[in-house]
Amino acid sequence: MNKNITINYVCEVEYPNSSAYAIHVLKMCDAFASQTKKINLISPYISIDTNELKINYRIKNRINFFSILKNKKINFLKRIFFSLRILTNKKINKNNCIYISRSVIFAIIGSIFNKKVILELHHELSGLTKILYFFLKKMKLLDNLRYIFIHVNLISVFKPIKKYICLDDAVDVRDFKNIKNIKNIKKTCVYVGSFHKGKGVELILQIAKKLQHINFHLYGDKKFLNHNKILKNVKIFNYINYKKIPKTLSQYEIALMPYGNWVSGRLKKINLINSMSPLKMFDYLASGNIIIASDLDVYKHILKNNYNSILLNNSKANLWCKWINKISISTKKYNYIKTNALKTANKHTWIIRSKKILNFAYQEFF
Repeated sequence: MNKNITINYVCEVEYPNSSAYAIHVLKMCDAFASQTKKINLISPYISIDTNELKINYRIKNRINFFSILKNKKINFLKRIFFSLRILTNKKINKNNCIYISRSVIFAIIGSIFNKKVILELHHELSGLTKILYFFLKKMKLLDNLRYIFIHVNLISVFKPIKKYICLDDAVDVRDFKNIKNIKNIKKTCVYVGSFHKGKGVELILQIAKKLQHINFHLYGDKKFLNHNKILKNVKIFNYINYKKIPKTLSQYEIALMPYGNWVSGRLKKINLINSMSPLKMFDYLASGNIIIASDLDVYKHILKNNYNSILLNNSKANLWCKWINKISISTKKYNYIKTNALKTANKHTWIIRSKKILNFAYQEFF
């Protein structure tokens, strides 16, 4: 890969932001920055000092930040304006650059202007974006687009396409290696992530009601928690900056990752259950926790039962209770799961992911 190539990473997330989307973007840019001469992160709106941004997300390399719009209220028309502003910016739009885009609208416009664009997709499309994308695709105006899919199941959604790679989310294991693994909170299960519908909080509260002798610590955005009555053995903490996640997870031994049949994110109309690659899964693996997760096909190529995790039917709360009890009584018995979790995390780092993308880009465009 030619390190003189500039990578322009286009996203539609504003900063500061606590979403997995925001973490993914910054961590990918950090990994690209270690592999290339120049990386530009292009966001609609950044209202936080970039040095603070780097601290909050444990960024280790130099990233150039571009905030394109004057406010964070973005709609379909502003997405078009955002894209055109990027393509007419002389500091960004250079001959030796590759665009990696989480913005479908930018990818569409960039492709029409014959730019070198790789579109990364984490879910199906919806609304006007979906209509525009599939119309232009049918008209063969997007044939020069390349793709990154977060999950292999998305290939059938966007077919027919030929130029793509499939890559899961990842983790920076260095964030966790520098944290003393204290594991000092006993008989307590931890959950760090979203409180959106289907992300597992409902099942955790059901389990907590049955296991009054076990504590449950949940970290997420409280405004999405639709439960008025919280049990005494459940503590709800607000979402924490990413910089605190490694230290937080290092205090616990058991990490929960249950899911319902419908998993919603920013786009509530889209079910992510068959095409997700949970960011927290990789954080859990890197923290060396004993992971108890829903038994879902979508991530079985990463999580393997009785190897690096315990996978359980998400409709059987009593089975979850049984395993939480067993592990909390004798965590040392399950140290092999911790060891294998760390081995798995080391195979799925942002650096490894960025190298695969850059090799793919070089093969396709140069």
